[in-house]
Amino acid sequence: MLSLLCLTSCLEDYLDKAPDSGLSEKEVFSSYENFKNFFYSVYSGTADRNVRAHSPMYWGMKIEQKMTMESLTDMCDMCRMQNAQPHKRGINGVGFGNRVGTFSQAPRLSASWKAIRVANLTIQNIDMVEGITDSERNDFLGQAYFIRAFCHFELFRMYGSLPYIDKALGADDEWDLPRPTAYEMLKRIADDFDTAANYLDLAGKMRRDPASGAGNLADPDQDKPNGVAAKAFRGRALLYAASPLNNPSGDLTLWEDAAIACWEAVDVARKNGYILLDKSEYTKNFYGVDYSNEQIWARKMGTFRYSAGDVEIYLARPFSGANNASGQAPTENFVGRFETIDGYPLYTDEEKEIAIAAGSYNPQNPYVNRDPRFDNTIIYNQKPLDGYGNASLYVNEDGSYPDNSLMKYDSRYPDRRTSTGYYECKLVGSLAQLSSVTQQKLTDTYIRMAEVYLNYAEAANEAYGPAGAAPEADLTALGAVNLVRERMEMPPVRDEFTTNTQTLRPRIKNERIVELCFESFHYYCDIRRWMDAPTIMSGKLYGIRATKLEAPTAEYPTGFKYERVELSSDRQVAWKNAMYYVPIPESELLKMKNYVPNEAW
Repeated sequence: MLSLLCLTSCLEDYLDKAPDSGLSEKEVFSSYENFKNFFYSVYSGTADRNVRAHSPMYWGMKIEQKMTMESLTDMCDMCRMQNAQPHKRGINGVGFGNRVGTFSQAPRLSASWKAIRVANLTIQNIDMVEGITDSERNDFLGQAYFIRAFCHFELFRMYGSLPYIDKALGADDEWDLPRPTAYEMLKRIADDFDTAANYLDLAGKMRRDPASGAGNLADPDQDKPNGVAAKAFRGRALLYAASPLNNPSGDLTLWEDAAIACWEAVDVARKNGYILLDKSEYTKNFYGVDYSNEQIWARKMGTFRYSAGDVEIYLARPFSGANNASGQAPTENFVGRFETIDGYPLYTDEEKEIAIAAGSYNPQNPYVNRDPRFDNTIIYNQKPLDGYGNASLYVNEDGSYPDNSLMKYDSRYPDRRTSTGYYECKLVGSLAQLSSVTQQKLTDTYIRMAEVYLNYAEAANEAYGPAGAAPEADLTALGAVNLVRERMEMPPVRDEFTTNTQTLRPRIKNERIVELCFESFHYYCDIRRWMDAPTIMSGKLYGIRATKLEAPTAEYPTGFKYERVELSSDRQVAWKNAMYYVPIPESELLKMKNYVPNEAW
């Protein structure tokens, strides 16, 4: 695997673009414009070295198998059944490793090593650049350390610990390096993010746009990481280091370190004008505008028609009209993550019974009085949709579908509609009438203010308890999670869940799942670092079946009968401990002498 670092020279790739230029290595790095073009290839170069490989939306748009990482969990199912689907049941793990690692359109494995090499060459050769200002030098160095840390972190989330490459390896260097411990790798990642933050601070780039006024969110380099992002990612890396999968002894000092780092991120983000958007503007974090003041680091994807091939992994055929479309279909399991409007959990049967007894939930009128994020995320039966009226996600009593059904069986495309009774709409917005002129601006968020608060809430709760806070922090663990809830007009966490670390922990996890769902591979990675995956991925997956009745009754007040139904066996999940990490492709392992591989699924 690491032979990519030696066998492929990104500098040679760059020079190949101008074979007649006659430029020497010194001339490449001494010229400011050449140097900038060389380094900026990590953002806009070919797919095999571009950090976009770790952008969930970009990856989803490019991978042919119509597979999102969430579809490999209990969170959702892909409408279209392809040969990626068995991976959620632990089948053909090596094939999955190839898809996330070396797949031609979005090669997350090779792209990371090449971007790391570009970053290392940038750090190594920056003093050769002529005419560069101190601010520019610090900005390049900050970005280079950030990219090196970011790529190593994203590799860690998929593969676990890997050698940490902090120099541009040459032909005579030893590249068959041992794997460090998880903590050692995450600590080095956190240290690089800290170095990045320091350089970006010196460059005056704690954020790349004024917090208010003319030009806000319109900097030419708005898509580049800034100093606040470096602080936020440092907190995220130390949160992972403290989590059960990477901290098997439960070392409390790791949670304390994470809480302190996450608080520093909260503090510096607030001082630089990052906010939680009001409920009325919440969707601007995902679509409709290029950037928002909640996004600490994001990448605008552009404007797309709903019928565009690039979004057919998110939009099922009933909305896009595309024959190859898939679309994410949230499960009934995941729908239960959304609390009632007065804060009663609904994830387990026992929780539902408590909410029913309190008069807060009626399983035969299940979509009223729910957390407002439910409407932002899920298309459910009778949800109002522009151009479609009320979404028809039901069957008639005789088993037939209405003419305007969004789940009607089509013998030509039998697996192009939801198998769960739901569709996801968080990332692409309210689905308008199918039209060639229907367009939407989309933005992929790497990290935003809500996550920074939730990272701090999780670490502080583990380190100090619900009412505790990191040193010098003005916010408790409970206070941080309640801030995220408050902006969506949700009440504080109910008192019965705030007694101690153990009672608040599930509510913080659930808040994170609801708030960050379908973003940045969070759920796939979170249930693994929490070591909750063996339980979650061993259960049954369910959908909902809505049957239209002749008329409403006291028992069925909406005129529909709702029944939870088990998904077919080929759409279920399974678990084996090998699934904590992705297998490294065998073709890469054969290049190594001493490397210890991940277990194949």
